[in-house]
Amino acid sequence: MTVIAAFLAAGVLTAQEDAASSITQRIEVTRQYVPELGEAQKLDFPPRMADTVTLKPDISYAITPTPWKSVFDTEPIAPVAISTAEYRHQRPFYLMLGGGYPAQSRLDFYAAFSTPRDIRAGVYANHVGQWAKLENERGTKEPASWTENGVGLYAGRDFGTRSLDFDIRYGYNYYTTMDKVWTGYMEPENIYYHKVQTSLTFGDAFTDLSRFNYRFGIAGSLWGTVVENPAASAFADFGWKAGRRGAVVVGASFEGAWNDWDTGDWYAALVPEYRLRTDRLSLHVGVKFYYDSFRLSATDCGSHFFVLPKVGVSYELADAFIPYASLDGEIGTGNYLELAGLNPYIHEADIAGAKRAELRGGFRGDAGDVVTYDVYAGYLIGELPYFLKTGETFVPRLAPVNLFYAGAGVGLKLPMGFGLQAGVRYDSYNNAGNFWSGRGGRVGMGIPEFTVTGRASYCYRDRFSVGISVEVLGERRFASLQNLDTAVPATVNLKVDAEYKTGPRFSIFAAGDNLLNRRIYRCLGYPALGANAVAGIRMLF
Repeated sequence: MTVIAAFLAAGVLTAQEDAASSITQRIEVTRQYVPELGEAQKLDFPPRMADTVTLKPDISYAITPTPWKSVFDTEPIAPVAISTAEYRHQRPFYLMLGGGYPAQSRLDFYAAFSTPRDIRAGVYANHVGQWAKLENERGTKEPASWTENGVGLYAGRDFGTRSLDFDIRYGYNYYTTMDKVWTGYMEPENIYYHKVQTSLTFGDAFTDLSRFNYRFGIAGSLWGTVVENPAASAFADFGWKAGRRGAVVVGASFEGAWNDWDTGDWYAALVPEYRLRTDRLSLHVGVKFYYDSFRLSATDCGSHFFVLPKVGVSYELADAFIPYASLDGEIGTGNYLELAGLNPYIHEADIAGAKRAELRGGFRGDAGDVVTYDVYAGYLIGELPYFLKTGETFVPRLAPVNLFYAGAGVGLKLPMGFGLQAGVRYDSYNNAGNFWSGRGGRVGMGIPEFTVTGRASYCYRDRFSVGISVEVLGERRFASLQNLDTAVPATVNLKVDAEYKTGPRFSIFAAGDNLLNRRIYRCLGYPALGANAVAGIRMLF
């Protein structure tokens, strides 16, 4: 149901579907979470209703970016977040504190109040920052600082199998623009915005559909340079058993965002679905109904009704061989907040919502808990966002996409704590059919033709762990009004990471990124840091 979450989560695809997962991506946590050092991982996208925590995925092979992910960056350490639905821990405080060179800063903190067993409440804070100068396209160094921050308060209470949860937070993001060009009137400003958000949810966790399940939620926010633009969302989910092995789930949702109350984009969706699971067969069949309405200006407005499929099937011939296939589609709003998750340097401009339909199939398996693999191929068609570079910032646009992709991932769990993972993916986007000539040259989305990943790791008695990773990205093309040549050459990113735990409550970590000091672009004209390192501590107390 939550289609935007899928777009912002495009950097990660799971190769297996959790049968006990909830019926929408808003409800991520389905069991009590007891954090351990190194396992407090934030989701790769901002969920709709409330920040959640997920346990470290039990997937040992590498997954490569999906086609619509146009931002490639040296990844910061993922911040921790709070699950207001299922969070429960043994220690009342968590702290991650780190810093790096060139100047970087990391902070994650949460504190839980002392409450009865069925009541929870606490506060949390997240911070990540980069404070450095980088060389621009003209060969001179400019400030390239950015920071993302958030503080919040959560509270909840359990009523038997159901829970009531409340969350309120404040966030501040700031990005220094590079390649500043004077317009004759003023120097371009850096990009920043505030956001105040609150949410309220009540209902089941959808882990046991032998009884009737339901869950409701509403959320609202104000955002902008002076906190004036509204955004709102709501959902209602229902699920019940149908037959001995089947279940019916129905989800309804609303999502909208507006600029100054005058322009914006919203949609309403209804998704009925039937699920069946036997000892070997897993099947879900559903339909997605969307009504999308947008008003971007006095002359650019309209509405559309979409019907999209939702079908998936897998059959376990053996643990080591599970063929699967899926047909799915989704739309999303094209508001500023969603697009800024893909490219933070955009103007405050909206576009019509992105749309896609995708057919995917392959086979996967796990042989003796030693070899895990996934081989897949797919075909995608739709309209997806790209970002036209205009001076130092970007204007979001939509472009048709029609591509074939294929990939594979494999992982090996070796004796004595060693492990190997590798992944490869090919995307046909960079062929002639997905380009067209226009003002400023050919238009591209930053989709690499190929991606290769690899990692070797070693863990000693859950006390010491070390790993080395490599990412190879093929040539990417972007869109620009100024430059005819918008190609970014292929690049290699070499990383290392290590952590030492002195006990169950304290650890020291260090990570090095872009160790070959290559020019890796976050987006056109915006390089990431060169060789850099971060170190710090994690504590439960």
